[in-house]
Amino acid sequence: MVFEQDFNYWRIIEKLVIEHDYSIIALLKEGNEILLQPKRHKHITVVRIVRVDVDWGNTLAIDIEQAGRNFQHLLRNGVRGPIHVMNVYISSLPPVDDYPVSFTEGYSIEKGKINIVSALIHREQFDSGLKKLEEALSIPIDVEQQSDVELNDIQYVKDRVINHHNKLKEEEKAIFQYGKPFLTYIFLGLQIIMFILMEMSGGSTNNETLIQFGAKFNPLIYAGEWWRFIAPIVLHIGFLHLVMNSIALYYIGPAVERAFGSLRFFSIYIVAGLAGTFASFAFSPSISAGASGAIFGCFGALLFIGLINKQVFLRTLGPNILVVIAINLAMGFVIPNIDNAGHIGGLIGGFLAALCLQLPHKNHSRYRVTGVIGLFVLFTSLYQFGLNEAKPQYSHYIAYQGQEMLQNNQPQAAYELLHEAISNGNHTNEVLLLLSVTELELGKQEEALTHLKQILSNDKDYHQAHFYLSILYASNNDYALALEHINKALKIEPNNQDYKSIKDELEKGK
Repeated sequence: MVFEQDFNYWRIIEKLVIEHDYSIIALLKEGNEILLQPKRHKHITVVRIVRVDVDWGNTLAIDIEQAGRNFQHLLRNGVRGPIHVMNVYISSLPPVDDYPVSFTEGYSIEKGKINIVSALIHREQFDSGLKKLEEALSIPIDVEQQSDVELNDIQYVKDRVINHHNKLKEEEKAIFQYGKPFLTYIFLGLQIIMFILMEMSGGSTNNETLIQFGAKFNPLIYAGEWWRFIAPIVLHIGFLHLVMNSIALYYIGPAVERAFGSLRFFSIYIVAGLAGTFASFAFSPSISAGASGAIFGCFGALLFIGLINKQVFLRTLGPNILVVIAINLAMGFVIPNIDNAGHIGGLIGGFLAALCLQLPHKNHSRYRVTGVIGLFVLFTSLYQFGLNEAKPQYSHYIAYQGQEMLQNNQPQAAYELLHEAISNGNHTNEVLLLLSVTELELGKQEEALTHLKQILSNDKDYHQAHFYLSILYASNNDYALALEHINKALKIEPNNQDYKSIKDELEKGK
């Protein structure tokens, strides 16, 4: 009878550990007590199974109280509550007296932070006891009572459980021991070197320096400088930005490089960095730079590990990683000037890149195909959306550059810049107007006339075009047309003093 219950004890553990992926937290009392953690269960934190022959109900009450004290130590050592325990006793016979209240009604201490529900499985009511356990865990446990059990049978099942547990532990260790993290330190060194060079060239917070070194700047990307998608990964804006990202890379990079190997890590880091820049290009008009997108891609790669091996993920980096991601994203939404689009893009890009590459010695073709399709959709959608958003930004930038050249008495340079923009298809009224002004200064009246009329064909109420047409016609002594256009300008902007002055002069000249 004792052998039968020893066998049942290990058979139930075998079902939970091998078939339902419960993990062994601890094996105590020479194997007669085991603590298991469910893979998926919202209501049960720990399953405690004890092999004990119960004589008196008081024995159960004492054991439940002792178990409660043991779990109290976990709370005091930082384990988050509440802890819900399914407490299972495997006994040859039931107690000879009544069950204690703590067994029949449950046991709760620490103001509900520890709750223990118990069940007893014994020879006389084996099926009903097992059914109670199945209902509590919401899983089938197909174990039948066996007769004529020998010691070898028990040892065989026990060995299966222990060997399975040890194999999982070895796989868990192996996940983060595949590669050596040397590329992480190369990226660290590179971003520090680039920071020093920027500081020596005008300062890492200076916009002109940032643009010169390759920061993400939407108008220039729109103009064809595609290398600005990759260069920002090693650039940082200010010392604090460099320090924060360097610390994050120093701690998270080696874990990813050890798990995936250096070549896969390199690919994940670069793809995630690109995804972060693409997302910033699509959703942020500001100048931006930094390794944040690539670092969030490392977070995404670790989330992929959680996808394929949740238990390893949760037992190692999982909870901490999730907290760090949540904190960083929350900071991005609360603190100004943080490019959260780049963070989220990098996170998604890193996850999809890991999905494509996978862990060493693993090959899930379904994941790989999903990752490739996901990256294609991510990059093409962000790029197309970014182009639409960057087009007006490019026009403003070109107009600003042209205006600066005019103010610095460089009309020919302004003309060449603006004319090139028009030749490349940038026919916005803002650029056309500034080009017309430049042409008037250079004496290219026919070209100016053509471009001013083009503006009015786009928008007949563009009062600045009427104003400069008035000036152009007046310079050719065509006062009638000059007055016609200045009156149209005043009709749209009746309080504009410059327009009123020109009208007065035209009427006097007339």
